[in-house]
Amino acid sequence: MSTYTPQVGDVIKMRSWHGIVLDIFRSDANKTVLQVQTVRNIFRKLGPELIEVDLAPEHIAPATLEDLHREIALHREMQENALQQFISQAAESSTLSVSEKVLEV
Repeated sequence: MSTYTPQVGDVIKMRSWHGIVLDIFRSDANKTVLQVQTVRNIFRKLGPELIEVDLAPEHIAPATLEDLHREIALHREMQENALQQFISQAAESSTLSVSEKVLEV
């Protein structure tokens, strides 16, 4: 079984997330580390992460731009749902009287 070897610019899947390979680093010991920007990290407002390929090469697979679009849509939907719940809680809380709020504490 051959293992996929990512290249800079490739869209990859690792477990359940997708990203784009920004750079590849190789050590003198022939170990490979990928610098990858992921959809999940963008939504978390984080920069690229380093992935040690040699730890689990079987979990890294080629993916497509469509895979990225699907994950972006999923994150947007989850974010919108979380924001709606957040606003609903605030609206519900603001309708309680001051005495009800004191009793809750």
